[in-house]
Amino acid sequence: MPTVTLPRSAQVLVGAERPTLAQVRLLRRTAVQDVEERAKLIALLQDGLAGVKDKVRLGVLAYAVSRFADAEEHLDAKDAYGQAILGLINVELEDFAEARTLFLAAAKTLPEVKAEIVRALLAAGEIDDAEKALAGVADVADKEFLHGRILEVKGNVEGAIKAYEASLEAKADHVEAAFHIGVLLDRIGDDDLAAEHYLVCADASPAYLPGVVNLGTLYDERGEANAAVDCFRQALAYNPTDRRVLGMLRDAKASRQMYYDEKEEREREKMEKIMRTSVNDFELSVRSRNCLAKMSIFTLGDLLRITEAEMLAYKNFGETSLKEVKEMLAIRNLRLGMYREGEERSLSRADQKVLSENIERLELSPSSASVLENLGVARIGDLVQYTDLDLYKAPGSGQSPIQELSTALGAYGVALRKPEIRGSSSK
Repeated sequence: MPTVTLPRSAQVLVGAERPTLAQVRLLRRTAVQDVEERAKLIALLQDGLAGVKDKVRLGVLAYAVSRFADAEEHLDAKDAYGQAILGLINVELEDFAEARTLFLAAAKTLPEVKAEIVRALLAAGEIDDAEKALAGVADVADKEFLHGRILEVKGNVEGAIKAYEASLEAKADHVEAAFHIGVLLDRIGDDDLAAEHYLVCADASPAYLPGVVNLGTLYDERGEANAAVDCFRQALAYNPTDRRVLGMLRDAKASRQMYYDEKEEREREKMEKIMRTSVNDFELSVRSRNCLAKMSIFTLGDLLRITEAEMLAYKNFGETSLKEVKEMLAIRNLRLGMYREGEERSLSRADQKVLSENIERLELSPSSASVLENLGVARIGDLVQYTDLDLYKAPGSGQSPIQELSTALGAYGVALRKPEIRGSSSK
């Protein structure tokens, strides 16, 4: 199978070198949380990696999609790399003693495995041994993250936060550190800082969904329903049938609708009051008032339901009176005919012009522009054909780019398509 036909996440399997354990972890995370990508990887496992003679890579692929028995068939228990992957499998099976034995053997020639030893010991609840093994971890970001996990388990929240911060200083997109510090900050009530760290998870590629869901929950609890909906939709872009997240999305939409209903009710009452206002309450000439009275126009509501052409067609109502009425309405951000029943707005020339504009018109940040460049999007009209769900899974995308694109499009009166998600209302 040519490399170009491989799922994006599986490209690491056909490189000159075997994937690192960090890349194996990322492949596993992708397969676990992304339903569509998982199906592609399973199909790839069934077809085989054409042109790749290293069976160990098939073992890595089988591990990623939880086909552990298949993985073991392709892995050499005497090879350090095979031992490392077998260790990961045993961690998943919660056979921590066997995992530790395999990792210790692999670590003799693969130093990166030392971090996996600490992870396995933490998973087994052997905190003291994990702390001792931590000294052998070379990668600064992972070492600080694992130190934070040890401190967190011991109940040292302040120390854990500092360790997670150090991990993020070494590697700004260390999603596990960002997630765990977000959880701790959330617990102690520092919502703003927690949201910043969860956003690291939401902007990762692929996104780290536990952080995305927590961010949505945080927003929902703060009454920021729109932001919560965005987070839950991002999570559903990876797994559209996740019942838990679908329920969260439904609740967030209900909260948002309740807010909109209250807001619309206030706006409606305000507009009704305006519509009932007598035209005699405004500074119009006697001539204009008399003409309006003869036309049975007594309130602002009457004015907002009549067009310019209809007013000019009336006898004795001329351009001067029309100008006077329009100026009076404009001061109040109103216009003739704006509430005419049955009025429909078609796509104007201005709308068409916006859609034909080059995407550069939006003045996007380099990261957002890069997302669109990778998709081959050149015009605003091309962009609005995409849904937020399409864009969330695009390379380099995340919460920040999607929010920037939505805001930029909104400034020109257009928006991304919002398809209905199965199991959720479209409110």
